[in-house]
Amino acid sequence: MIRIMLVMFALVSMMWLSTAAMAQQSTVMSDCDQWIAKIHAEADDRVDEAGWTARQKADDIAQMCKEGKMTEAQKTASDMMTLLGIKM
Repeated sequence: MIRIMLVMFALVSMMWLSTAAMAQQSTVMSDCDQWIAKIHAEADDRVDEAGWTARQKADDIAQMCKEGKMTEAQKTASDMMTLLGIKM
């Protein structure tokens, strides 16, 4: 009986910890898609150097997201949104 209670306690504890760990993930792949969509929405209407740079960086952001470099992708995306005047 004690073994069963110990195993149940261990399983519940692991489930509780894994739920907390999943909730603390900073970015998800859908965040990358949102950043790229915002940048393209603004940059595709512009013909200046900022628009061209943002379109190039959007491709770089997509590549970083595929490689799992979410923090670097988020920083680049926020820089490009600032360059284009987009509020996050």
